[in-house]
Amino acid sequence: MDRISIVAPCYNEEETLDYFYEAITKLGERLDQAELEIILVDDGSKDHTYEKMCALHEKDDRIKCISFSRNFGKEAAIFSGLRGGSGDCFVVMDADLQHPPETILQMYAYWKEGYEVVEGVKKSRGKESGFHKCLAGIFYGAISRIMHVDMRNSSDFKLMDKKVAEAVCSLTEKNTFFRALAYWVGFKSITVSYEVKERVAGKTKWSYMKLFAYALKNLTSFTNAPLQIVTVIGALFLLIGFIWGVDAVLSSIQGRAVGGYPSLVLLIIIATGGIMVSLGIIGAYIAKIYDEIKNRPQYIIRDKKD
Repeated sequence: MDRISIVAPCYNEEETLDYFYEAITKLGERLDQAELEIILVDDGSKDHTYEKMCALHEKDDRIKCISFSRNFGKEAAIFSGLRGGSGDCFVVMDADLQHPPETILQMYAYWKEGYEVVEGVKKSRGKESGFHKCLAGIFYGAISRIMHVDMRNSSDFKLMDKKVAEAVCSLTEKNTFFRALAYWVGFKSITVSYEVKERVAGKTKWSYMKLFAYALKNLTSFTNAPLQIVTVIGALFLLIGFIWGVDAVLSSIQGRAVGGYPSLVLLIIIATGGIMVSLGIIGAYIAKIYDEIKNRPQYIIRDKKD
């Protein structure tokens, strides 16, 4: 019999776990040829999430619990769950049930047909604000152009064969972008569309600042494309300087007054702004290099129950 390991990162999700367990239990009753293993990862929650996990573990031995020593982020929680599972295939999903469990039935069917990665693709982005959708569109549009794969409605909701999970977990970088790495490793894949559901309980933990930081971290972790912006900015200022220089020479030959103080101030402001933007981009990558060479673990496990 096949074993499906369901990995669910949790941060302050004590209100949702009973609903999640009930939904996954009902899903298990519909899987005739597979058994479930449920891996709940507490990402340093400040509420009673881990206590609730342990209670479910005592109730059902299919549940494994992992608790971090502090909040290390969703990416770390996903990788910890993948490394802690023993399934023939792995499903990564949110514990708030915005990823509908019934979609796993279709994912599993595709896996039985030989597909090694089954990507969950959103039919829409749900009831997000217009500003949120705009930012997400810009970020995933940039990633899509870099990867030559449409990631605008992609999600962490996916099924992966065991060998795919092992390939992803074998990557040595600490700053990871799971959604993109699942594409990068390759393997035979197919997509499944789903409707994003409302949270069953509680509130989202993602503020606009956290989402921006998450997007910036993932973009700089996965691609060096922003560094090319520095080259573009340099070339742009070189062009502006050349045009300005030609104008100054022609003005001098023709006896016209060369632009004075306002032009000089404008040039300094533009050049300084461009330099600061370039240094900021370079600094972001230097910070990533600094994080990697320290070789600290991606996460620290405080407690676990198998």
